[in-house]
Amino acid sequence: QYLSKSLSDIVYQKTSGNALLVIQFLQSLWDEDLLYFSLQSKTWMCDLSEINEKEITDNVGVLLSGKILQLPLRCQYGMKLLACIGSRCDASTLTSIMAPGKGFKGDNNWKMLDFAVDEGLLKKEGSDYVFVHDQIQQAAHSLIPEHELGCLHRQIGYLILKHATENEVNDLLFTAVSQLNRGIQHSEKEDERLDLQKLNLKAGEKAMSMAAFTIAASYLKSGIDMFLDSHWEQHYDLSIQLYTLYAEAQYSICNFKEVGHVAGIIIQSAKSFQDKQRAYVTLVKALGAENKLEHAIELCFSALLQLDVHLPSPLPEKSVIINDLMNMQTTLQKMSYAEFLSLKVMSDPNKIAAMKFLHLLILLTYFSKQDYLPIVIIQSMQLTLQHGVCKESCVALASCSYFLCEFQE
Repeated sequence: QYLSKSLSDIVYQKTSGNALLVIQFLQSLWDEDLLYFSLQSKTWMCDLSEINEKEITDNVGVLLSGKILQLPLRCQYGMKLLACIGSRCDASTLTSIMAPGKGFKGDNNWKMLDFAVDEGLLKKEGSDYVFVHDQIQQAAHSLIPEHELGCLHRQIGYLILKHATENEVNDLLFTAVSQLNRGIQHSEKEDERLDLQKLNLKAGEKAMSMAAFTIAASYLKSGIDMFLDSHWEQHYDLSIQLYTLYAEAQYSICNFKEVGHVAGIIIQSAKSFQDKQRAYVTLVKALGAENKLEHAIELCFSALLQLDVHLPSPLPEKSVIINDLMNMQTTLQKMSYAEFLSLKVMSDPNKIAAMKFLHLLILLTYFSKQDYLPIVIIQSMQLTLQHGVCKESCVALASCSYFLCEFQE
């Protein structure tokens, strides 16, 4: 009991109760035979005087780095690679990135990490190797010389893409692109930079499909930052794709100021309204979310003019609007169910785009400038009946039904 209390007092004095430091300090005592189990007395024994004199750093990272350096060289290298990737990695990925030039041979290179598992630095969860603590990962990462770090990240990214099967590429896309992004400063060839920008676009699209909008914005911004000054002339299509999706990602995380900035660049730089359309839609949504309804409505009107859809301005007399509603009611009443259900699918891209903006206007004018609401609904219905149905026709039909019911009452 005296021995245990004295040892615990010394350990606490040297570690200040830091759990990770306590574990590593006790492990070092065991390694140096300062703490051992006596078979003769069948109890734990220790040399308190030597333990008390033992120097210990209060920097956990330094202690952990020293322990990692005691491992076999190939195990150290494997831990550095794992630290570059993150807190965990599966064995198959580790096998693909352990370069033969570092002395690795065969398909079981990752088994070198079992030394770190035995030392309590890593643990195995299924086929994954996982750092026991984030400070262990940081310690392993700190052992990589600064001038080698970028090249190592780049090498890891390319090796993952090179060795991944067609089915694995999609699962490892985020890991590979993140590694390549961290090594971009070591890529001077333009074709490599363009390939990486396309990979960032692909990663951004995947993240958006998963509703991981912050991650998507990060990849898309990385792709944009790789552009040179003349990219709108030299790489127009890629510029449109990256900037447009980036604006949508920023809208999804409510960064409306950035949406305005990026959408402004697209509207100024795009060659056609078709290329500007998604930026206009995203900007209108952002303005609506900020309660800048009049500005959003004006932007919709401007977009519709470019699509050759003209809403009356100034506002017509109320009698004219009522007459238009009655004509719409008559048109619908004359249609049989079969005729209504056989309406064609809208195929004109300009009309489909116009319906998107009219859809937004139905929502915006409901909360601001309600006098324009029936006009917007009538225009939406006219496009639907003349050019066919699209997704936005559902809102037009529902809104028209509501107005006709109100009109009858």
